[in-house]
Amino acid sequence: MEKYKLPTRKQCLNLLKQYRVPEHIVKHSIIVAKLAVFLAEKLKEKGIFVDVNLTDRACLLHDIARPCDFGESDYNAIAGQDKTKWRQLKSEYEDLCHEEIAYELLRGEYPELASTIKTHRYMAIIDENEKPTTWEEKLVYYADKRIMHDRIVPLKERLEEAHKRNAHLHKKQAQSDISTSKVDPLIFKLEEEIFSKIDSNPLDVTDEYIDSYLSDDSQD
Repeated sequence: MEKYKLPTRKQCLNLLKQYRVPEHIVKHSIIVAKLAVFLAEKLKEKGIFVDVNLTDRACLLHDIARPCDFGESDYNAIAGQDKTKWRQLKSEYEDLCHEEIAYELLRGEYPELASTIKTHRYMAIIDENEKPTTWEEKLVYYADKRIMHDRIVPLKERLEEAHKRNAHLHKKQAQSDISTSKVDPLIFKLEEEIFSKIDSNPLDVTDEYIDSYLSDDSQD
């Protein structure tokens, strides 16, 4: 299989610092990676090839440009240097969402990684040209939708919280409702696809469950 360049985990964390990603987003990204890597390993146990390192690095960097989606009012309590960095990125990529900006930032040195990150946009799953198709893309997309801040929660709870939190981004609530009615069922279908492969119940996969699994595995 063709090899491609990936950053190390340490390099990923340094990139997050370089782009002044807030600590709460870094914590979120680390937990997204924790869940996605767990699922990747379980798929591999079933004989399904998944690049665990690509999955891990894409999760760590999936929100590297997330502050570019913040509104100007969100910047008020932020340190000056951070605001300067984010405003610079927003100005340079003013018509792009954070997933697309991450792609632009990373595609030169890490094209495979950049492409994997780009597909985690909420609406991408209904776009034939952008929807996640590889296992790595699917796991990044799905894991992000299971993490509320820095906790693994049921998919339904996470989606409801995200819709409520992001309602202000939609000019018309009706349009928001139309979008979620199309997208959410496909995310549940993706969840079913993943967990049918590993013979598990998604509700059983919690932070504690993964920690226990990793602890047991390390003792073998």
